[in-house]
Amino acid sequence: MKVLRIAGLALAAVLGFASVAHSAVIYNNGGPSGANGNDATQWVQAEDFGFGLGSTVGGAGVYIAGFGGIGNWDGTIDYWIFGDSGGTPGAALASGSGQNVATSDSGIAWGFGGNAWLVDFDFASNFNAVAGNTYWLGVHLSTDYNRDDIYWVTTANNGTTRGNESDSGTFNNWFNNGQEHAYYLKGERVPQVPAPAALGIVGLGLAGLGLARRRK
Repeated sequence: MKVLRIAGLALAAVLGFASVAHSAVIYNNGGPSGANGNDATQWVQAEDFGFGLGSTVGGAGVYIAGFGGIGNWDGTIDYWIFGDSGGTPGAALASGSGQNVATSDSGIAWGFGGNAWLVDFDFASNFNAVAGNTYWLGVHLSTDYNRDDIYWVTTANNGTTRGNESDSGTFNNWFNNGQEHAYYLKGERVPQVPAPAALGIVGLGLAGLGLARRRK
């Protein structure tokens, strides 16, 4: 029984090494600058992202605002993950409506009245992003494409491609609007591969278990 316990602990240790991933912010494009924004009710707004390691993306948080508040927002948030096509959004690889949507006031003033609000949501299903690829997160904040003046607010410029927008969500009229937008992505990093030494511990534990059985 003692050998069995040791083997179990060794296996658990290795599995622990292999499952260190947990749901967290795995990509951050920056917080609200308070300076500007782009309407996401008549347009679908999109921002590029990528990872150095393969990652599973399970949700996002975007900062939005309206003139004096977000009272015009109907509570809808639809999303897309697009591939990249020469620096603009390409084919839609995943899409859905935000799940478990939580809205909170960031307390950061927006330049056109009121504050920026954080909308945190989960994807309908996880998206597996390949290391080194460029993808685009698309966001639409309405049940239709009438303009309701709800904006995806800007963040400070950074080294990524500026945001693109598609009027009425047709996806054949992408236009670079020259803005960076405030958002993050949630998910899991690639689990670590068990080290050879750790695998050796499991091997010794299982070998000891075999010896104990033979002795019985």
